[in-house]
Amino acid sequence: MALLVIEGASNREIAERLYLSVRTVEVHVGRILAKLEVRSRVELTVLAHRIGLSA
Repeated sequence: MALLVIEGASNREIAERLYLSVRTVEVHVGRILAKLEVRSRVELTVLAHRIGLSA
């Protein structure tokens, strides 16, 4: 799921691709951000590029 966020997919797009509800995606994305101690999708993308996880 984090890779889809890094690729720029919206919550709705992620939900459709993974057959989940948008709310489930919102919760998981929030937990990913918290666990990695970043405040936004942009910060997550920057972090991913820094450690070489860019898509």
